[in-house]
Amino acid sequence: MIKEKGDFAINELLEWMEYIEDNRQQAKVRHKLKDIIVTVLFATLANVDDWVEMEYFAHYHEEYP
Repeated sequence: MIKEKGDFAINELLEWMEYIEDNRQQAKVRHKLKDIIVTVLFATLANVDDWVEMEYFAHYHEEYP
């Protein structure tokens, strides 16, 4: 299988994110920190301007693998 340059970058980003410490109270956590960071990153790249639009973006792309 030939790896695309973008695939490598995404995998490297996801591996790097494993080192980010999540200090939230686990009983109150509804979403993984990694999922939140990736959603914010991609929403920002898609020109999302505020938190309401970011929520719409996340719901719209929720089923993406």
